[in-house]
Amino acid sequence: MRLPDDSPLLRLAFVHTSYANEQGLKETNQRLEFLGDAVLGLFVGEMLYRHFPDLPEGELTMRRASLVCEESLARLASQLELGIRLRLGRGEEQSGGRGKPSVLADTFEAVLGAIYLELGAEETRRVVHELFGPLLDDPPLPLRDARSRLQEYVQEAGLDLRFELVAQAGPPHRPIFTVMAVVGGRELGRGEGGSKQEATARAAAQAYGALRGGEPAGG
Repeated sequence: MRLPDDSPLLRLAFVHTSYANEQGLKETNQRLEFLGDAVLGLFVGEMLYRHFPDLPEGELTMRRASLVCEESLARLASQLELGIRLRLGRGEEQSGGRGKPSVLADTFEAVLGAIYLELGAEETRRVVHELFGPLLDDPPLPLRDARSRLQEYVQEAGLDLRFELVAQAGPPHRPIFTVMAVVGGRELGRGEGGSKQEATARAAAQAYGALRGGEPAGG
């Protein structure tokens, strides 16, 4: 991914909130991060739709969640050496902010947002295909991690989360449970499993994928 050095938007993509606060700047990379998150969800979702024509929506959602999770984005940001260009406040710099996964992932999204505004949708799609194409067949987000990641995400966003058992079917020796994940008062995930724990994990993975893919949580 080649980044234009003369783009004001791209320079803004590296302005962390801590730096803006210290320097008295009005703009940070947060709005670009918001845009980049939405753009990333769209183009990764499109890639998965075309690459896995037989997968149901729930499986596609989980795979998208894996590809755009903080760990994945931070790893790509490190490979692209985006941290070197970050503008951080002194405190954030001293606390190792340049290598923090959350900071790197946010920066990656901000850069993608800047590319979208500066170079357009087709170039952004090309960049996303270049970076994420080789990762499409990686195993999806492990179910054991899905609930904890969802809980961390909604806590940071200030949203409420609850899981509801909505159905139980099958014979006693082979029950099938259906659990619904409700975020911000809205159902964002539904999962089935041979135990309540498995069904909850699948519901959490689907809800996490919906949130990371830009699905609104309120309303």
